[in-house]
Amino acid sequence: MIMNSPGPGRLAEAAQRVIVMYAGRKVEEAPIEDLFDNPMHPYTRGLMAAIPRLDIEAEVGGRRTRLHEIPGMVPVLTKPIPGCAFAPRCAFATDRCRTQAPPYVESTPGHVAACWEVDRVREMAA
Repeated sequence: MIMNSPGPGRLAEAAQRVIVMYAGRKVEEAPIEDLFDNPMHPYTRGLMAAIPRLDIEAEVGGRRTRLHEIPGMVPVLTKPIPGCAFAPRCAFATDRCRTQAPPYVESTPGHVAACWEVDRVREMAA
């Protein structure tokens, strides 16, 4: 089944495996639990941080925290995009990200992310 979802919240109810796409490209694929517990692509991490939370952890000093926003603008898809399409919005991007398409890197069995900087993303998450 293919399900187009603007956010990951509903996916947990309907899917066992998820492919995250950005600008028409697959950036991450994983079993749903692994994706929620350990997102490896910076775009996926941004999506997860933008999920509204209703639990006590979402409050700081009795006030609700702001939702995370992914900075920047989505790319113009009518022009060729060299390298990673997410690079202009990515805090981890290097020159290589902007010029060379990233490989799919498998972090755990069945969990792949198209990112040159997966190791740096993983270190930040630890």
